[in-house]
Amino acid sequence: MRYALTALLLAAAPVIQAQETAVPALGNAPQLLSAGYLMQVVGSLAIVFGAVVLMAIVVKRVNRSPSTGKASLSVMGSASVGTREKVVLINAAGQQILVGVAPGNVRTLHVFDEPLARETAESAKPADFGSVWQSVNPFGSTR
Repeated sequence: MRYALTALLLAAAPVIQAQETAVPALGNAPQLLSAGYLMQVVGSLAIVFGAVVLMAIVVKRVNRSPSTGKASLSVMGSASVGTREKVVLINAAGQQILVGVAPGNVRTLHVFDEPLARETAESAKPADFGSVWQSVNPFGSTR
């Protein structure tokens, strides 16, 4: 068995040596700044970006849940009480529930008998970016 393996390696040695010493022809190498090569690179890049955008559109359409009209569950407001903990006020089918949310844990803190006024929850919302930017922009309106 040992002699057969040695004979096989000795027979294949000239072929292996010929492959190692073969020098590629320099005339066949592509020019890195030629128009054809640059178009090939840009075309390949466009195909990859197109595939990514197409996949994003497909995933967005597939992940849509069927809408049932008016949502019966909505978040009225939330407040952070720690680095990873929140208190959230939820309106579920007309009943308002105060919920504590932590990593891996959601607990009901209080169920309100009477709904809180909607104005209170809306007044607690932060201002939109446009109004804040206009109030601090030293150059005035950019339009």
